[in-house]
Amino acid sequence: MGERYMNNQNTELQQEIADLQKQIVTYQQGMLELQQRSDIQDTLNEMLNISLMQIPLNEQMERILLIVLNIPWLSLEMKGCVFLTDEAGTGLKMVAYHNLNEPLLSMCNHIRFGQCLCGKAANSQELIFRDCIDQDHDIRPEGMQPHGHYNMPIVSDGNTLGVLNLYVKHGHKQTELEQNLLSASAKAMAGIIERKKIEEKLHKLSYIDSLTGIPNRRHFMNQLDEVIIESRKARLFAILFIDLDRFKIVNDTFGHEFGDQILIEVAQRAQNNLRDTDIIARLGGDEFAVILEMIPSEEKAVEIAEQLIKSISMPYTINEKEISIGASIGISIYPAHCSHGESLLKKADEALYQAKEARGKAVLYRG
Repeated sequence: MGERYMNNQNTELQQEIADLQKQIVTYQQGMLELQQRSDIQDTLNEMLNISLMQIPLNEQMERILLIVLNIPWLSLEMKGCVFLTDEAGTGLKMVAYHNLNEPLLSMCNHIRFGQCLCGKAANSQELIFRDCIDQDHDIRPEGMQPHGHYNMPIVSDGNTLGVLNLYVKHGHKQTELEQNLLSASAKAMAGIIERKKIEEKLHKLSYIDSLTGIPNRRHFMNQLDEVIIESRKARLFAILFIDLDRFKIVNDTFGHEFGDQILIEVAQRAQNNLRDTDIIARLGGDEFAVILEMIPSEEKAVEIAEQLIKSISMPYTINEKEISIGASIGISIYPAHCSHGESLLKKADEALYQAKEARGKAVLYRG
């Protein structure tokens, strides 16, 4: 009787222990999931902070990639990359990567929509997971080791903005929580990309002339201030103030469509006659300005101005009509004429007034 009682007690105790162990496992699993969900929120918060940083988009993507790769419970290899959709909207350009070898970087620098796993994810706009190298791996550098992939498309308003490409070990089993994290990360990345696009549009509206695509007056003055700081009176540079001759007559005779086309081509011709280091802007109407950096002498500035006049004065063919205009240019020199941006431009404008009297001339300011 006593032995049976002891056996029953022993059995009940073992059952209680087993139940407690199950509760502990359940509790641990619950705590782990809570920690993982907390990590997801922390990751999204870090991405939000990155979105507020005034750094280039590719650098933002690099930081986000490292954040995702360093989540401890996410079973990823420590390598991956971020693609963004190219300007044509038909391919992906790699903008950020970590621990990828040179052959792969070269082969995957730009891929088409539909090509390899990343391109297929871009097309389908759905997560593609593979636990091994299969027939969909179109790009296979020599010496590729067995692995799997998460390819998460970055989508906004039905448009593919890019793809987050992550590596996993061969045979990895995906989990719902991993998918949730990658989905949330892709949404956050889409927001960051859209934000950067809006910033770029606002920058263009603020600093770029919408007609010609060259800097506007505001951008020009900012650039001028920077050039003055860099020069510090140690080197010469020139300001050219350009005004088009007979432009108003063309506008009044043929209409603004013709006038706009002439302004666009004037900007192009001027750029073709300037160095990469020089800066041209449209100040408004038919007025342009140029910063000629690091010129050897005043005479060189006049020589370049005369070349510009010659180029701008060549006939324009618009809608099968040949139209001729001219240009006059006023020139000021830093630091000889002034060391302040607004004053330099004003002195070039005063020289332009003299040039306009003679028409088609380049005149150096004489104080």
